[in-house]
Amino acid sequence: MASWLKMVPSSTAGPVPPNATVVFEVEVLSVSRGPRSMEAFGQIDLDKDRSLTKAEVKEYLKLEYEKGGKPRDEPFYEKILTDIFWKSDQDRDGQISAKEYNIYERDEL
Repeated sequence: MASWLKMVPSSTAGPVPPNATVVFEVEVLSVSRGPRSMEAFGQIDLDKDRSLTKAEVKEYLKLEYEKGGKPRDEPFYEKILTDIFWKSDQDRDGQISAKEYNIYERDEL
């Protein structure tokens, strides 16, 4: 594999010269908070005790799927809850703390 970038701009017929600077323009279509933002945690934490129960997460999932026009059956939610709690509830106390939820300790773009 070559250690240099070969591009053929539309206005020329050859590769980019070795000492040239290539500028890429990137257009961002949208930016939104992901599911791991602390803002989302606050929306899910209905009783505001800084931990998420299965009931709170399930309620949030139901509302989000209904909002998207795709409500699901109970086994679907149970499967997702099992996966979420297996991955996030590191101390296995049946709740997801704010620390367990925000594994990055900050919001990420």
